[in-house]
Amino acid sequence: MKPSTLFKTYIWLYNTIRNYGPLTMKEINEMWMAESMSNGEAFSRMSFIRHRNDVEELFGVDIACDKQYRYYINNRKLSHADSVAELLMATLTEDFSLLNRKSIYSRVLLEPNPSAGLYLNTIVDSMEKCKVIEAEYQRYENKNIKSHRVEPYCVKQYHQRWYILGRKSDGYFITLALDRIKKLQVTKEKFKMDDDFDAIKYYEDSFGLIVDESIPAERIVIRAMDTEPNYLRDLKLHPSQKEIAVGDGYSDFELTLRPTNDFIGKLMERGDRIVVLHPRHLAEELEQRHGDCVKLYKQMKDSR
Repeated sequence: MKPSTLFKTYIWLYNTIRNYGPLTMKEINEMWMAESMSNGEAFSRMSFIRHRNDVEELFGVDIACDKQYRYYINNRKLSHADSVAELLMATLTEDFSLLNRKSIYSRVLLEPNPSAGLYLNTIVDSMEKCKVIEAEYQRYENKNIKSHRVEPYCVKQYHQRWYILGRKSDGYFITLALDRIKKLQVTKEKFKMDDDFDAIKYYEDSFGLIVDESIPAERIVIRAMDTEPNYLRDLKLHPSQKEIAVGDGYSDFELTLRPTNDFIGKLMERGDRIVVLHPRHLAEELEQRHGDCVKLYKQMKDSR
């Protein structure tokens, strides 16, 4: 079997068991035989075991077997590394489902996604090899291109864009958007990561990209109204979010984080469907910003 066909087989196997499992070997073969890429050949037990092991080794996905000899994706409590592997596998599965249906390309509408270009792979490679990178970078608000020499500590995806968190020679961190990098060079200089650095902990009290240690993390309670609670249940604003009360036409949610501009901006996006109950200073900040936006809109309207 060609490498490309093998890869498609792995994705098909994962996707089928994830969506329809637990499945017996017989049921898996029946579904496989209905696929054109099977060429009418069923999995032998040995080939199935090989594919199952390869999926686990390549993607970190555990295809387990129960006492009834049915196969399923093991939904144990995942570590962060396992979660990343599972997310990447799910992304590959989505891409595969589209690639195999070229006849409906005109009916598949995707959101524009700024490209990370060649840089994501280069940066990830430099992270693994602990090599310093030098990036020529241009911010939106500045026409000048500035050079940044940084130690690549982690990459983060946010709002369809990739960012790199790099440590400068003075010890401070800087965040760069990959699509704003004009030129990237991996230097020969090696660095040693701070043993105490943990990317998950670094961002755990923050929303989005801004990590402002001058703003303390605090307990925040928001009230979501109308259909908004359903959106917040399906897509949490922050890992700390939990629903603490349900009333007639509303639900209250509690979060613990730093109320930075990123977070305030996110709340403002939801308009009057979300109000802040606690703390008072955040409620007043949000109210003032809403008022400023209304004033600005009226000024623009009057000037036309």
